[in-house]
Amino acid sequence: MKRAPSQTPGRGVHPVKEHGGAEQSAKHSTPIKTEFALQPSAYYERPRAYSKKSGSILWLSGWSMPPAVLDDVRRELPEFRHFCADYGSAESPGAIADSVRRLALSLRARQPHGEPHERAFPAPLLIAGWSLGGLLALRLASEGLADGLVLIGATACFVRRPAEQHSGWAPASVQAMIPALRQDADRVLQQFRRLMFTKEERRDGLDARLPEASGWSVPGLIAGLELLVAEDVRDVLPDIHCPALLIHGMHDKVCPYGAALEIQAGVPQTVLVEAAGCGHVPFLQKERQTAETIRSWWNDSFERQNPASV
Repeated sequence: MKRAPSQTPGRGVHPVKEHGGAEQSAKHSTPIKTEFALQPSAYYERPRAYSKKSGSILWLSGWSMPPAVLDDVRRELPEFRHFCADYGSAESPGAIADSVRRLALSLRARQPHGEPHERAFPAPLLIAGWSLGGLLALRLASEGLADGLVLIGATACFVRRPAEQHSGWAPASVQAMIPALRQDADRVLQQFRRLMFTKEERRDGLDARLPEASGWSVPGLIAGLELLVAEDVRDVLPDIHCPALLIHGMHDKVCPYGAALEIQAGVPQTVLVEAAGCGHVPFLQKERQTAETIRSWWNDSFERQNPASV
């Protein structure tokens, strides 16, 4: 990966358990090129305690995927407080969007912990979205609800006209999945999971590492597809003023790489990390590398925004 410049789900916020089982509450572009591969010796020693500088991350997962799919990435970021949104049982696109907005507002309204003199400086809130979650995260960031944005395999507009197929899907392809879900949801999900990986990744058994159960109801799956058809945040990308990190598979067939280039061009402070050889799940079996990429980017971004705190 190269860094280029610019089964019944619950609802609400889910605190994430750390390694030891303790529960936690939950336009700058630098042309840096770095390999995103198994290089554990290249990592800095990872902090083990929550840091106010790091703050909290609200995680928004992809269509048909449970929040647990990103658990291993979160475990590699113990200096953050982690919160997960679960919208797999939503019954409408509006219910999904409203639920994540309420969660973001709730997290931003929380009073920071610490000494009285520290409480005047609230800890930052990062919003991390994968796939569908990335589309939701972009909308929240455009409303000023994020201090930092992490987008994995994301898009600003999922359905596209024929001339834009390099950046998304045709509307008919997505809409055809809705009656198919009502008839045989398991078959649709199996086909979608296959599409998430390259042939080489499937050969290496990477697809088998996804959680077996999606945790999504059929109405929730349909609501998610309807949101993907309707939502288009391209016009508000320039309104996102927080730093943004994009991690995107170069061979992503769900959210094609052109979608990442579009976000990079539209969001002022963006760093794009290209995941060479990866499909739609570039963090799988690369959880530590993914976490270190997020950590390095956020530390750099925080220092740029708060030079007096360094």
